[in-house]
Amino acid sequence: MSSESLPIAPAAFAEAIKELTLPVLYAKVSEIRNSIAHLHRSNQELRAFITESCESDADKRELESYIVENEGVAVSMTERIDLLKAEVESRGQQWIELDENEKGEQNGDSTPPPSQAVNGAAEESGATEPRVSSNPASAENSGDAQAGQDEEGVYL
Repeated sequence: MSSESLPIAPAAFAEAIKELTLPVLYAKVSEIRNSIAHLHRSNQELRAFITESCESDADKRELESYIVENEGVAVSMTERIDLLKAEVESRGQQWIELDENEKGEQNGDSTPPPSQAVNGAAEESGATEPRVSSNPASAENSGDAQAGQDEEGVYL
């Protein structure tokens, strides 16, 4: 990890997300899950390289240390998702898993169930118009733009 920038502490993260709207909280979850998926993919590629191409023991140890670091980052990101869930529930709202498909992809199953929407919309057989998802994160930009609010706030 870079010595110049450190991640925000969990307590500071929990405090900062209190000011965010529900759609933004869900958008943050989606962003974090995407980052976790990239970390897992990177680790798979590193393991394959170590197994297939890496000749030096010193190089293997260095690459294995990157894998361990990535796993630690993924754990801390999962903890942030838990903090986001706790924040949503502390507001008296029910936690909604926006994309069960993402969990399957993180576990190596990238086949979406046939009834699930892709990118927030799915077509029914014989229908000409796509169904729109009730994803609260999709309202993120429309509400802020219509309210005329500046892009100020807490960036996590």
